[in-house]
Amino acid sequence: MPQLSAINAVESSKSTNQLASAQALSSRIAAINEIAVAVNRSLNVNEILKIVGKKSKWLIEIDHLSVYLISQESDSLVNLFGSNLELDQVKNSKFDSIHRALRSGQPQVVRQPSDMFWPEHKAAMIVPLENQRGRFGALVFSSIQPAAYTLDDVRIGYLLALQLSSAIQNAERFEEINRLYAVIADEQRRSEELLLNILPDEIAKELKSTGKVKPVYYKSVSVLFADFNGFTQLSESFTPEELVDELDTCFSYFDQVIDKYGLEKLKTIGDSYMCVGGIPIPSATHAVDAVLAAMEMQLYIQIRKAQKKKLNQPYWDVRIGIHSGPIMAGVIGRKKFAYDVWGDTVNIASRMESSGVPGKINISSATFELAKDFFEIKYRGKIVAKNKGSLDMFLVTGIQDQLSLYPGGVLPNHDFVNLYLARHPEAPVIETQKWISLAF
Repeated sequence: MPQLSAINAVESSKSTNQLASAQALSSRIAAINEIAVAVNRSLNVNEILKIVGKKSKWLIEIDHLSVYLISQESDSLVNLFGSNLELDQVKNSKFDSIHRALRSGQPQVVRQPSDMFWPEHKAAMIVPLENQRGRFGALVFSSIQPAAYTLDDVRIGYLLALQLSSAIQNAERFEEINRLYAVIADEQRRSEELLLNILPDEIAKELKSTGKVKPVYYKSVSVLFADFNGFTQLSESFTPEELVDELDTCFSYFDQVIDKYGLEKLKTIGDSYMCVGGIPIPSATHAVDAVLAAMEMQLYIQIRKAQKKKLNQPYWDVRIGIHSGPIMAGVIGRKKFAYDVWGDTVNIASRMESSGVPGKINISSATFELAKDFFEIKYRGKIVAKNKGSLDMFLVTGIQDQLSLYPGGVLPNHDFVNLYLARHPEAPVIETQKWISLAF
């Protein structure tokens, strides 16, 4: 029975080959699952493509792997991974297999050397990428080996394309979510910046958390008014642009000064500038802070005046008035918030400015009592103020000599700082040190 034995041997060989083929396919599918696990750990498209590019070599005979996506803007193919092919020519026969795969949704195996993307390659396999929205790209495998791709390779390529399609879609959604979060965060940041331009930090926080701001009574604060002397007459010497630029330059500097000394800017009205020390956080040194700020404002305007005199340009002096006393503070308005203060203290501070002296700092008796230990102050006498009768007024001439770095008194020394801290122990030391390091 030698013939029967031969037939049995052939059948046995076939079974062995089929078993080996099945085991090989099973191993490749297991490798696909390993790739899926690795790919799903990342939401970065570039990282995902690197993983696929590296591990695909275990699965399929390839000398080249590239990934192309359909551009939504131009409807052309864009290279995402691997060497780029010139795919803009849709009708080019060499690349028609890619477009055929995209049109049909079926993997394409290229066996004709004339259809190869590279002359030295003898076989290619193109597998479309698709998701719920349709086909969006293709995986391109190619090899220098003739007839390199079998039906099992097509199945493996299809599974790989499914994994890659899902990973790219997840990564794109993740990027889209991140972009949306970034847009929302940017909008929120700009909204908060706008709010902080209008309201003090603490007041803005209260408004955001409760939707309203309770009016607060402050037993003692210092209100400062600054106003340019002869503004109306001198403004005729400027063009509108020059006038606005000049005011903006001066008020922007004032903003920096009051920030340095912890005062709160409330408003500007024309050429008038108003700020307050001791709100929204009460302070035991609000009068000292206000006078220090006023001195720096005056010095800035004097320096600017000297520069403009040399250039024969119009210049301003500034009158500054300060009064200390109780106020009520709160937020008014629903569409355009405004943090404001009310009380006779505001009116008297305004009178201190209007009854002041150009180039000088005019203060009330209440401010004098709070600031006299720090500054040289001259009594002006009783001055008649509109609707307030006669008020005691004082001019600040500088820091007391023993508390100043130099005679003439514009820069505080360490004794000044120590005295200040004794009155206001919770003041940040670094802020007081800034007086010396940054003043002027």
